[in-house]
Amino acid sequence: MVEVACVVLDGALREVAAFSSLVDPGRAIPHYATAVHGIRDRDVAGAPALASLRGRLRALTAGTTVVAHNASFDRRFLDCLDDREWLCTLKLARRAFPEAPAFGNQFLRRYLGIDDPRLRALTAHRAYADAIVTAGVLRACLTRLRLAS
Repeated sequence: MVEVACVVLDGALREVAAFSSLVDPGRAIPHYATAVHGIRDRDVAGAPALASLRGRLRALTAGTTVVAHNASFDRRFLDCLDDREWLCTLKLARRAFPEAPAFGNQFLRRYLGIDDPRLRALTAHRAYADAIVTAGVLRACLTRLRLAS
């Protein structure tokens, strides 16, 4: 893990907090990983280790459900949140939008028309951009599923 981010939503799905940080993984970043997110060893030099961010992540997620796109992947890295309830927007999107031709986070961003102005300055597959998109996917899924009930 080389970056962590979260967008905290209230019960009305309004953003109430956000957090993002690079993470020093304590080892060299594999080239295949850099090819996905663009983060290099020099970018994380001096960044905090994940262990030092655990308290902040726990505080931000206290009393919440942790939502992630492909949550089983994120859970492997965020064992400090194992006592939280988790919701997977990948699974939720498959249920809410079965007609979608694909279910990747960035594909759903385009398919659902998620256009947060912050995304214009952010790169896909970076933690904060992905967290913003995931919040948008959650909103779209819950809206669709509520209308269907």
